[in-house]
Amino acid sequence: MNRVLKYAWYQLIVILTATVVTAVTIGVIAIYWPGKEFSAIIPLGLFALVHFYRVFFPLKAGEIAFDERDEKIKNRATNIFVILWYVFILSCLIPLLVIGNGSIHVMYLGWLVFFAAVFLRITWSIAVIVQYGRGGNNGQE
Repeated sequence: MNRVLKYAWYQLIVILTATVVTAVTIGVIAIYWPGKEFSAIIPLGLFALVHFYRVFFPLKAGEIAFDERDEKIKNRATNIFVILWYVFILSCLIPLLVIGNGSIHVMYLGWLVFFAAVFLRITWSIAVIVQYGRGGNNGQE
């Protein structure tokens, strides 16, 4: 398994684990400590582990970080950024359609940007994994 594919799996596992841990924490806090749900944002710090990939998986001497095929796959996976903008614009319009001329709390706009970024990372990871899966032999040719 090459470095880009390892990073895609690592990123997907970290994000899904952080999402599950945060959801369970919010549920427990909502049941046992109602009114204190805001403190459930603490487990969101697990999302920062995505950026520690180079610490956990350092580049070994003589190892090639990526080749032309890896670069092509990364570029195609990054093109899904266009999809993110469609989702982001749609999610900005949904409150307008649901609430109408009412007001929306500013906190929800921050959450909107956060979940858009999480959606981008999940989609990028899945796109990389699918593209390497097409190559056969575990992404190696």
